[in-house]
Amino acid sequence: MTLESTERRNQAESLILQGEQQLKIAALDFGMQFAQNLRHDIRSLMRQLQASLARKDEPNQIHQYSVDLQIKLSELAQQVDQ
Repeated sequence: MTLESTERRNQAESLILQGEQQLKIAALDFGMQFAQNLRHDIRSLMRQLQASLARKDEPNQIHQYSVDLQIKLSELAQQVDQ
């Protein structure tokens, strides 16, 4: 496993944990109906990223899932801040 591959895997795992935390906070602070579609999309992307890590996909594929998840987490953060 290359350094780049290890870094991308570590970043992806960290992003999944961050996503879990943000989802819990949003649900506790705003209720289960808050940003329901967005939260669903985030959970779906987290599952895809976890599966990609489990399959030991190529670093570029892991990175793409990570980018997609980061975008959705940023959208959630914006809605929370409004």
